[in-house]
Amino acid sequence: MPNGDYLEGSFNGEWGSGLKVTGSYFKPHLFDTDKDKTQAMKLGHLCVCAEDKWPAVFEECWSQLGCEAPGRGEPEKAWENIAVALTTSRRHILDSPDVLSRSHNKTLESLEVIPQHVGPITMDRYNAIRLYLIKACDTPLHPLGQLLETLVAVYRMTYVGVGANRRLLHQAVSEIKSYLNRIFLIVRFLFPDLPEEGGLIPEPTTDLQEKNEPNSTDALPESPKPARVVSSSALLLPVLLPRLYPPLFTLYALDKEREDDVYWECVLRLNKQPDLALLAFLGVQQKFWPVSIPASLPAPGEKQLVISSTKDACFASAVETLQQISTTFTPSDKLQVIQLTFEEITQEVQALLKQDFLWSMDDLFPVFLYVVLRARIRNLGSEVSLIEDLMDPCVQHGEHGIMFTTLKACYYQIQHEKVT
Repeated sequence: MPNGDYLEGSFNGEWGSGLKVTGSYFKPHLFDTDKDKTQAMKLGHLCVCAEDKWPAVFEECWSQLGCEAPGRGEPEKAWENIAVALTTSRRHILDSPDVLSRSHNKTLESLEVIPQHVGPITMDRYNAIRLYLIKACDTPLHPLGQLLETLVAVYRMTYVGVGANRRLLHQAVSEIKSYLNRIFLIVRFLFPDLPEEGGLIPEPTTDLQEKNEPNSTDALPESPKPARVVSSSALLLPVLLPRLYPPLFTLYALDKEREDDVYWECVLRLNKQPDLALLAFLGVQQKFWPVSIPASLPAPGEKQLVISSTKDACFASAVETLQQISTTFTPSDKLQVIQLTFEEITQEVQALLKQDFLWSMDDLFPVFLYVVLRARIRNLGSEVSLIEDLMDPCVQHGEHGIMFTTLKACYYQIQHEKVT
């Protein structure tokens, strides 16, 4: 309890009809030592570890692949089992009165063909694996599709309805990460040459780059060649997270309810101001203020001047782009939206200044803050937390990481903005 009191015992009963408690009520003494206080039980201490949840579901998938235990089997036999299972299922469907759509039939036929699963992993092969996983996970007749369908069902049963409690957010996120790790083990079993988590796949080089490489021994050391980092999140989140997004985002919204309410109140107040007044209030340098905007009807294509009463017109394309963050599911897609927003802002400023321009954070932050305010994203705190929890670790310190940090700083700034 908030005051430190706690119940210890057994609880039984039905939800909504009262709980029967058999146990003891403890009220910590005011003079308890710090050592005693640190022994207080934390929420989730007795929860089942995410890695230990639903073992039978994964064992069933391994069994369908012909493995007695996870990873103990032959990939060749697993691929044969997949092909036989798909062929048999398709024949049963064709013999049944249910009509199989042409696209579904073509998908099953393509999955029956065993893909190349041995040999060096190039970017082309990596993309082929990614596309194969998308089709396999969309097909319940495939062992991976059946696994995903079952995991989605148990996840929804756990975190929808009574389970929609903000205190379960940590467990819900940990469970998704556990799914990714365990499914990735199956994928690497089927494609043995796929690098492990954090491994690199070299990007293809052009003929021109190869010709320009120095051959002399006195040449400078080569710069690192571009490579794709292999991660379970990049490979599997696009097929897993859209199915789990509604219950997961509900938990984020419940967890961030207070912060989002404070943020939203400030957004509503600041958005009462016209564009130029808001730009001035946020400290945007005047050289970045748009002087004209595309005219609306009845004269599309022409320009109209930005005046003191103009509202919701400056940086409109960037605002519309950022609003799309609420329509995406995966952290990578959300980060892509943020990147496109920055690009829209840069293009508009370059057109205004009529020259190339290199941003400094002191110049960029107020402009981006304006765009975030005008975008009016209701649950921005939830969006930020979801990205932070599930984003690919390899992008945290790159360009996307910096852009995300800027968005996070804007959210914090808006919450603490003094509206006068």
